[in-house]
Amino acid sequence: MMKNKNLLVCVLPLLVLSISLGCASAPKGSAASESTAASLSSPKAKAVKNNERFEDWKYKGFGMALPDWVEPAIDGKIDKVAKAFSGYSAENIEIITGRGINVDQSENKISIDSERVLIDGFWVRLNTQNQKIEEPYITVLIYEK
Repeated sequence: MMKNKNLLVCVLPLLVLSISLGCASAPKGSAASESTAASLSSPKAKAVKNNERFEDWKYKGFGMALPDWVEPAIDGKIDKVAKAFSGYSAENIEIITGRGINVDQSENKISIDSERVLIDGFWVRLNTQNQKIEEPYITVLIYEK
């Protein structure tokens, strides 16, 4: 009888704590969960389903959509990239890209300049379903000039 009472004394507070924490967390669809999702995908993001050019990207596994600036940055469209970052114009942004067979190699092909300010960085994997691409990973860094 004493063992059961000790077990109950140990388990009961844990049970009460777990129930109270479960009730305190924000339900799906609430403002708190929406703001968390929005912060993961800022600045402006495309829906995950809408981009067939890339099959993988940084944080895709965590549900992050592809940021709007990534594709124009890879294509060298600096004006569109500048629009995604408020406070920057095309004249004071520089895009640097590197390609490789994996993320590490694509990052290693870029010399990171510690003297300048890095605005943002991202990596993507090109869709290789329709064609074989020798270096499908692309790392993009956006620097302030």
